[in-house]
Amino acid sequence: MEKTHFEQAKLWLEAAQHTASSGETNNKYAVAIAMLIHAIIKANDALTSKFLSTTAKRHDDARRLFEDLIKRNLIKSEYSSYKQIIQEAINNKARAEYRGSSFSKNDFERMERNTEKFIKMVEDTLK
Repeated sequence: MEKTHFEQAKLWLEAAQHTASSGETNNKYAVAIAMLIHAIIKANDALTSKFLSTTAKRHDDARRLFEDLIKRNLIKSEYSSYKQIIQEAINNKARAEYRGSSFSKNDFERMERNTEKFIKMVEDTLK
């Protein structure tokens, strides 16, 4: 199942990149950031599915489950700072999906880098 979650994470990332590079619309970066958030959550689901046989039932559970992976030494402790990537995604979720907040190209690019970093870590861990 972790492979399915991981493949979906990569698809969310690709869709976000495509959306951000599309024609000029006022909301494209908010939509693209929402997709990046889903990419991070799905990548985290790949880890928790493999090592804990569960996934987050609510997005807010994602960080706690990631921290459990670190505490149980199921993934390298050097990745402990990646919990901040998850937290930032959760913090931006409501802004991107429900509040209609504005996001800039710079906001997208920063979150894209973090998403790519997180997905790379997951890929290396699942090997």
